[in-house]
Amino acid sequence: MFKEFFNSLMINSNNDSDNIQETGMLSLTAIFIRIAKLDGVFDSEELEVIRTFLKKRYNLVEQDIDNIISEASKLESNLNDNVQLTKKIKNTIDFEDRFDLLQDAWRLIIADGKRSYQEDSFMRLFCGLLGLSDKDNAIARKNIINK
Repeated sequence: MFKEFFNSLMINSNNDSDNIQETGMLSLTAIFIRIAKLDGVFDSEELEVIRTFLKKRYNLVEQDIDNIISEASKLESNLNDNVQLTKKIKNTIDFEDRFDLLQDAWRLIIADGKRSYQEDSFMRLFCGLLGLSDKDNAIARKNIINK
């Protein structure tokens, strides 16, 4: 009986790590960190948008959010390939939900009150890698800017 209980604890701790990967949470957070850094500054407003996004989308508590952001920061700094990150996102997030992701990315971009050419350019790339159109990108941007 105790052995089964102990084994279930071990399985659950491994499942937490697997769930992070299976949901694309780490890849998505890494992409959002990359977006936040595009203008050369990753400030507190952008970090707060990422934290709010993780709370809203995945119902995480503060400690889990801190851990995800820490791991995603490492992933983002060690991986130059946006395709790998977005492939994981595409494989784990339904097509219908990707437009909301695009809006969240735009919310992140305007969080610091500035928009750069690099951010606009990356959003066109990100949109295409998600399988969305330039029109979707424009609509998402307008929706967020007009709020």
